[in-house]
Amino acid sequence: MGSFTGANRRKNKRILIVQELVIDGKPGGQAIDISIGGMYVSTRAAYSKNQVLTFQFQLDNEPVEVKGRVLHLHEGIGMGIKFVAISPEAYERIRVHIEKISAARAAQAPTGQKQVLIIDDTHFYLSVYQQRLMSEGYSVLTAQSGLEGLKILKEQRPDLIILDIVMEGMDGYKVLQILKTDPNLKEIPIIVFSVKGTPEEVSRALELGAADFLIKATTSPHQMAQRIRKLFQ
Repeated sequence: MGSFTGANRRKNKRILIVQELVIDGKPGGQAIDISIGGMYVSTRAAYSKNQVLTFQFQLDNEPVEVKGRVLHLHEGIGMGIKFVAISPEAYERIRVHIEKISAARAAQAPTGQKQVLIIDDTHFYLSVYQQRLMSEGYSVLTAQSGLEGLKILKEQRPDLIILDIVMEGMDGYKVLQILKTDPNLKEIPIIVFSVKGTPEEVSRALELGAADFLIKATTSPHQMAQRIRKLFQ
């Protein structure tokens, strides 16, 4: 699934699925997003680039089995997979599922209250900013890992996301990359909120599609609320 290396190669419609996987007969992975050409797999198991694996999972309570080649590895986080020799049945099941989920998400009616999702593995920041944003009148969802945030986004479409970068397992850059390749979620503004803020890190986040980059040590809850208000305006 070479689409993970650049926007010019992201030709297939992608959606979040967050689906448990059996890899070569062994449990221990999750599909995070999927297209008709491949998927991203979250796993800490060790595999090799170009290795061909068999993946078993379910879509709409029906089993699917595909073979895929490992194109990209992110050690301890996951890997990008390109489907190979996919059967017509599996291809059609994936295609129908993508169209079904895309249509359902597009039909979700917006509510009057703005909703913010905070993805951060530090309980202190989750608590402080959740309380402050709720006091500003926002509905606030929280997730303590990148994977938990993606699970929430499978069911919810918030109006804005506050995203930590340095997290255990899947870091914020990978979450940002996945969200900006999903046609149903890519328009959600994302504020990167990190303990780090080197020019290289800021540049990388903005290139991946972040709307803003704030540093935790120099940003107060009041300033965060102001930035969010400005983005919504």
